[in-house]
Amino acid sequence: MSSIGIDLVEFEDLKARMSKRFVSRILSERELAIYEKIHHPQRKLEFLGGRFAAKEAYTKAYRSFETPLNYVDVEVLKDELGAPYIESKYRKEDKVELSISHSPSYVVAICMVEKRGYYKL
Repeated sequence: MSSIGIDLVEFEDLKARMSKRFVSRILSERELAIYEKIHHPQRKLEFLGGRFAAKEAYTKAYRSFETPLNYVDVEVLKDELGAPYIESKYRKEDKVELSISHSPSYVVAICMVEKRGYYKL
């Protein structure tokens, strides 16, 4: 069974929420290490917005989890070609596809999940 989730983040809304606490609730330790090396404010915003949108799209694709989802347990990383992918502590057996795109004002992420186990909806 497959499902899709999508999320759109407006950078102005994200700027209003930006705080150390918010960032630490969204980014894993590995993501945070990358984020802290970024010096340009707009690029930091794009990085955080992309991860936030991707994790929201991921949760929407599943609709629910057996235990409450913690964003830091879902990581958005890049492969050797620079394409984003998800590493998650949740439902590791599933195949997850991810795409993230930016405009000057927004970031959008779409996540497609191919569920390989049995799940109650």
